[in-house]
Amino acid sequence: MADDTGPSDDRSYRQLAIKIAERLDETDRKAVSAWAQNLLAIRATDASVKKKAMLALRMTASEKVVWPIAKMIAAEVKHLVWDDRGIPARIGMGAAAVAAVVLGGQSAGIAALGTAVGVPLWIVLGAGGAFAGVLIEELTKTRAQK
Repeated sequence: MADDTGPSDDRSYRQLAIKIAERLDETDRKAVSAWAQNLLAIRATDASVKKKAMLALRMTASEKVVWPIAKMIAAEVKHLVWDDRGIPARIGMGAAAVAAVVLGGQSAGIAALGTAVGVPLWIVLGAGGAFAGVLIEELTKTRAQK
């Protein structure tokens, strides 16, 4: 899959992260920051794609505070990574979804095409790692400012 990260994506990720950070209260900011850090830790492991996907989904599902927020993030991320992309980027993301089905089992592929469940997979398996880093940074800044 072609990685669509570049200067314009960095700005988009930052704008999205700021929007999310501003919507959350202190408790939720801490929970989302810890969640994103855990997803980046899973991403950094040498585990198989299937194992990473399972860990990310299990960790997200177990975080009761994060689940409603993940749905909100998913709606914003969908706009960023799908709606504002051209045909080549959509083909690349479609190929990633197919790869998730082939490499990670059917449930991972179905989840990647879902809503909130797709966010942790995008962070752990796709180009969302950059977004997670920016999100953590903005959540920390927002905490420091309040």
